[in-house]
Amino acid sequence: MGVLLEVKALSLHFGGITALQEVGLAIAEGETLAVIGPNGSGKTSLFNCITGIYRPTSGSITFRGDSLLGRSPDAITHLGVARTFQNLRKVGR
Repeated sequence: MGVLLEVKALSLHFGGITALQEVGLAIAEGETLAVIGPNGSGKTSLFNCITGIYRPTSGSITFRGDSLLGRSPDAITHLGVARTFQNLRKVGR
């Protein structure tokens, strides 16, 4: 199986803050991967870069061999890359 999603040497800076530094991962077709870590470790920043909400400072993101960098979030969603948000609201109140 080929690589479905690949992130190479991804870095993201907000002024003097480094949110991501040289992050890399590769997900093969049919594979499941979890990104875990404590609050503030960059999980949301990583997903925001992959989905086009943030533009990384450096590195690359490819989906099925095509770059996602510079594409709008809706264009990335149309390719089949999307995320869901955690709902903190309690149901039934």
